[in-house]
Amino acid sequence: MSRSDDSSLNEPYHAPDLPYREIIERSIDPMRSRMSWRSTTLMAVCFALIVNGAICFYHQFRVGLGLAGYAPPVFWGTYIVTFVFWIGVAHAGALISALLRLSGAEWKSSVTRLAEVLTLFTLPAAAIFPIIHLGRAAVFYYMLPIPNERMLWPNFRSPLVWDFFAISTYMTGSVLFLYVTMVPDLAIMRPHFQNWRHRLYSLLAWDWRGTSGEWRRVKEAAALFSVVILPVVVSVHTIVSWDFAMQMVPAWHSSVFGPFFFVGALFSGMAAVVTILALLKWTVPAFEPFISRQHFDFIGRIWLVLGLAWGYLYFNEFLPDYYTHAVNKGDYMHWLAFGRFTYIFWGMLLCNLVLPFVALSFREFRQNILAMFVLSVINQCGMYFERINIVIGGLEVWNPLASNTGLYFPTYTEVSIVLMTVGAVILGYMLFIRYLPIVPIWELLETQSRQTVTEVAGKKIYFFKSGD
Repeated sequence: MSRSDDSSLNEPYHAPDLPYREIIERSIDPMRSRMSWRSTTLMAVCFALIVNGAICFYHQFRVGLGLAGYAPPVFWGTYIVTFVFWIGVAHAGALISALLRLSGAEWKSSVTRLAEVLTLFTLPAAAIFPIIHLGRAAVFYYMLPIPNERMLWPNFRSPLVWDFFAISTYMTGSVLFLYVTMVPDLAIMRPHFQNWRHRLYSLLAWDWRGTSGEWRRVKEAAALFSVVILPVVVSVHTIVSWDFAMQMVPAWHSSVFGPFFFVGALFSGMAAVVTILALLKWTVPAFEPFISRQHFDFIGRIWLVLGLAWGYLYFNEFLPDYYTHAVNKGDYMHWLAFGRFTYIFWGMLLCNLVLPFVALSFREFRQNILAMFVLSVINQCGMYFERINIVIGGLEVWNPLASNTGLYFPTYTEVSIVLMTVGAVILGYMLFIRYLPIVPIWELLETQSRQTVTEVAGKKIYFFKSGD
């Protein structure tokens, strides 16, 4: 058992007992070591998925959306399902980092940047789907609020324009949030590399010298972005929920969609953080002391609360309609629970509510890394099922003309384009780890410097000094 895992279940969190130089060396070790055959194979698979998806997208661009499985009245399919899924995970990344920073949690150092980088790659993956869903992707610029040669302005009542504003606003804030907190680490990395890397890190570090004024400005900027990003995330994901709630489809026309989508994004995003945290611990030996069982324990507690909130909001959507005997919503509930979507609906409840509630209630489970990893994958599948129920299930049942109702099935083209974004996210994350620090070095060093260890009755007691 490793040094970071030999503590008892009840021991409080403490920073790894490593000298400063070893913390720096371990943090930059993935950028200097050779890639293993496993990493090379995974990158090759991701590249193959990207190439196959790009070919399918080009073919769809030339032929049209007839290659998709759309059938009346279902004209929002897998593309929009995946868009909502990716944008949910993306919104949770920076928000989780901001909340941990504002809370002052001492264990945040190993998690914050990992969550921020998650946003960096999943948000562009989400942004591509409204463009693909246009069919004629070459005219996507009509979503931009700028004049053009035909003096046409975008339709500001269109969800496509709302998505443009939401994604661009959040992307700008997330990139600035990530970059500001990375400047000191780029300066730390300068002397450890030569040639083009040294010049690149020197340029990105803006001649950082580590003066007290520079440290004050970095910490103030990190705190400012942590505060600013909170209302941005809430408003942006509420706008995404309006893509559905503003429509007259009875299954979507719900006032609870704003908080429901927001909590669902945090729920799935927390699962994604657990997945990546476990994979990094297993695949990068240098990070072993930075990721302990206590990190999974703390994250599991937050994850449990978010799961209960998701369950409350999900059933809150149906209970008022049930008590008022709303016929349309009743048909929708029956369609999900006992119709074509039976297995997806009950699988969603099992993956998102039953299993997380039962498993995460026990500390022993939360500190079992393999069990947490498996649950995180199951949870993400459940959240994808939820989006299928909303998008596809909500459309199929709402057509009074039975002869005009078709059943939607995703095609090879749609699946290939979805897998293309999965490969792009994984490949982007792997390249980031190879060329930039995935753990905040200066925050790890700061946490280590504030830690004090005393021994009482033969037992070590860890506590942290406040202040800079």
